[in-house]
Amino acid sequence: MLQGDEVVRALLAAVATLEDLVGVGTGSQMALSTLEEIASELGVMDSAEGRSFVEVLERVAAAEPDRAAWIRGVPRALGLEHL
Repeated sequence: MLQGDEVVRALLAAVATLEDLVGVGTGSQMALSTLEEIASELGVMDSAEGRSFVEVLERVAAAEPDRAAWIRGVPRALGLEHL
């Protein structure tokens, strides 16, 4: 595994869990606030950092074909279309 992949995999696990919580209503406000905070933190990446993040997402998506579409859609779901 390449450097950074583990961090992105951990982030994806957190985002998936938070999305599930928002969907079922259990702690949905806290989960939504946490997703917004994640988006805010990721939103300050400069263009080079954003490209690196997307490259890692692509590697992870390629390794997980069952979740590839969701993984590739995470930036858009978090409002990070500029990445």
